[in-house]
Amino acid sequence: MLTIIPWLGGCDFVYRLLDKEGAQEKALIGESSPLQSNPKVVEIQTLLKLYGYNPGQPDGVMGLRTREMIEKFQQDNGLEPSRFVDEQTWAVLNSHQNTGLIYDGQLNISLMQQLLEAAGFSVGGVDGKFGPQTEAAVKEFQRAHGLTVDGKVGFKTMQALSGYFASPE
Repeated sequence: MLTIIPWLGGCDFVYRLLDKEGAQEKALIGESSPLQSNPKVVEIQTLLKLYGYNPGQPDGVMGLRTREMIEKFQQDNGLEPSRFVDEQTWAVLNSHQNTGLIYDGQLNISLMQQLLEAAGFSVGGVDGKFGPQTEAAVKEFQRAHGLTVDGKVGFKTMQALSGYFASPE
């Protein structure tokens, strides 16, 4: 018979020992139920979608498709492909929010245009609109940086653009 010492935390302690990634995810996003939308899961799904991964419509449910996209994101970014949002995955998912390239769940087009200009790719003026000149500049930037040339500003393109933030003097 297994006896759990109460001061060790009971079931939560055992869960953390047996399922480290699941426990980290639960600590980061809270409870996730297929019957109830979770705002943190909506945030994860929105970020995945912005980065070029398709978890489906952000609905706040951690379903199979979302798990598959988390795993693909982890594989593409050198993370352990656990299908869970652990602390490391959470940090990488949020890295472009921290730079301002993603603001309020959307690509900050003005900042992206400023960074393209700083990198030497003309967008025809920073106007906050993703028009034909901005798309052409994105494609040229992608080509110059060995990225997939699709005109879409996904995770890898944002990562490359982040190298053009002005350094403090």
